[in-house]
Amino acid sequence: MDVLGNTKDAIELLTLLYRKYSDYQDADETIKSICTRLDGVQVRLELFEEYLLRAESNLRFRHKQILVKSLEKVTDILHDLSERLPDPITVPRKIAWVAWGKRRVEGLLGDLDTWDYDSQRTIFTYDMLNRIRGHDLLYERLFKTGDRSLAATLSLSRRIHSSNSDAQGPNLAIPLSTIDFDPLEFCHRYLAKLDSELVYMEALTHQRYANDEEEKQAIERTKRIAEVFHSSDLPAMHLLSCQGIAKYHSDRPLRQRVADYHLVYTIPESDVGIGNLNWDSLVPTLKTALDDEISMSLEDRFRIATEITMAVMEIHAAGWVHKNIRSDNVLMFYDKTKKAAIGRTAHIGTAYLVGFGGARPQTYGSANYAEIDLVRRRYHHPERKGTLVKRFDIRHDMYSLGVVLIELGHRRQLYEISSDDERGVEEDHTNLVEFAHGLADIMGTKYANAALTCLTKSTEKEKTMDVLREEFYDDVLLPLKHMFEGLKFQRV
Repeated sequence: MDVLGNTKDAIELLTLLYRKYSDYQDADETIKSICTRLDGVQVRLELFEEYLLRAESNLRFRHKQILVKSLEKVTDILHDLSERLPDPITVPRKIAWVAWGKRRVEGLLGDLDTWDYDSQRTIFTYDMLNRIRGHDLLYERLFKTGDRSLAATLSLSRRIHSSNSDAQGPNLAIPLSTIDFDPLEFCHRYLAKLDSELVYMEALTHQRYANDEEEKQAIERTKRIAEVFHSSDLPAMHLLSCQGIAKYHSDRPLRQRVADYHLVYTIPESDVGIGNLNWDSLVPTLKTALDDEISMSLEDRFRIATEITMAVMEIHAAGWVHKNIRSDNVLMFYDKTKKAAIGRTAHIGTAYLVGFGGARPQTYGSANYAEIDLVRRRYHHPERKGTLVKRFDIRHDMYSLGVVLIELGHRRQLYEISSDDERGVEEDHTNLVEFAHGLADIMGTKYANAALTCLTKSTEKEKTMDVLREEFYDDVLLPLKHMFEGLKFQRV
């Protein structure tokens, strides 16, 4: 099975096709769109080639089959495109093509878009980012041709893995006096106003440590999170862009005093107006939506599930772990007036994964102990309950995601479908698996299987991280994405 040979053949065909369409590019704007799309396809094929030159001998047979199938698909599309332009190229033929021939091409452009998206996911799945991270030129070209996903993830990965000795980053300090917000004693997140714009704030509370060095390290971790998430590309990955840090001191007695370092995040403009929220409103999350009994359409539930799963995949592709995936760490704006009893579904905005206060690179260890709160503890991987985890990885986030999928599917919070009585680790896990099985009647078998994959595959100790990432992609993300795309409709 010559995957590399197939890739080279596709690139050669693309080169010939590009020259042919370039001769037509003054005839109509559609040709220019074709040439732009071919630029993106060319970069994608070069990524395949770079990957295969390094990894073909280590690829599993199944991986080769998937890559060959993808290459065969794009080769067929390119052949069809090649046949859409007649030879020889003359002015009358160009005029005739503009009149009727371009309509035949529009469907093929859609097919190329679909292939481009699918191949992008394949690249993520096989960890190509880590294998060809040094080939910056390819990612820069992807960015220039309008495909921001790989460039954004690579950029995020660079920020995550940059050493503390790197050059001084941007000044992310934001004066607290410029922010309108109402800090509450036991609340760590707010909506606020910064320069007349609605923003989202998370407070990372640091106790007064016994020595200055410990406090300095805690502050550096906060700055690190701000620097990692300081990018305008992140909303496309269902993550929020951090504007900076605002420091706040409470008025508690000296022995109890804490310094709250508020991470200030930009809220995408498309979500600001949903629900008519003000800076003094409660932060809208999946948890509050379930509390408010908001009526969610089946389409919205699959979309939210897909968006959260995408965010987890993007984060792990860049080498980061979240550690606290829960329904209250899924930010989403919605219209509170649309209750389930009214019979009309609510307008629900894009879902964003937040709550990165405990996040860190996958290669780092952890000093975090087991969660005391009994309900929150049920989101945690079984090995994390009651023990100190030396290193977090995709297994822990994957398990927590499975619990969130259960809540979203049942449209009920975890404490409503699971008793808050203290139980053993195995009993907790068994009950969650039963709730996941129960999703089949509500959300369908594919959704139920996605939740079950998160809960069961992540607890199989013999699984390697590479195999687990592949299963996460094949058995969780893809089924959710396909179901959501099948449910799309025009909202009325």
